[in-house]
Amino acid sequence: MNESPDQILNSYSLAEAIIEFFNEDSQYDNDYLLLRINLLRSVFGLESGSDNENARIFDELLFGYGQLPTLRILPFDGALEIPSSIDSDAHMTIGKQFKNEIDLIKENFRKVQASYITHLVIHSIDIKNRNNTVRLAELINNGLPVTPVIDTE
Repeated sequence: MNESPDQILNSYSLAEAIIEFFNEDSQYDNDYLLLRINLLRSVFGLESGSDNENARIFDELLFGYGQLPTLRILPFDGALEIPSSIDSDAHMTIGKQFKNEIDLIKENFRKVQASYITHLVIHSIDIKNRNNTVRLAELINNGLPVTPVIDTE
């Protein structure tokens, strides 16, 4: 998110911010992303608590059902914590043997999640507001930090 203040943000920018919010590998702080999301929501008339019925979709997505489960390919992600376990050996061996395949499955899983969120966002915005845009500078004027906050944990 190394962006110019003159950058124009649109409905897809809102979808991208939500996708990043749920990306467990994101480098950005969740509070920063949540602020960005909420500022973008206001551009499309989807503020939390508004009369717009579709605003509830975003509330539910961000504070509940949108928390997508961690993808587990192997049966026990914590198997390595079990001492002297045959399962630990199987986990390590299969994990190494199928690393590329597991990575590909996770990548495809993230693509499906991103497509779902994008579809949900775009179709939740009233058709008369779908073409709304805002300059990043306006979000900064409304409290978004100039430099994205990086998650240090």
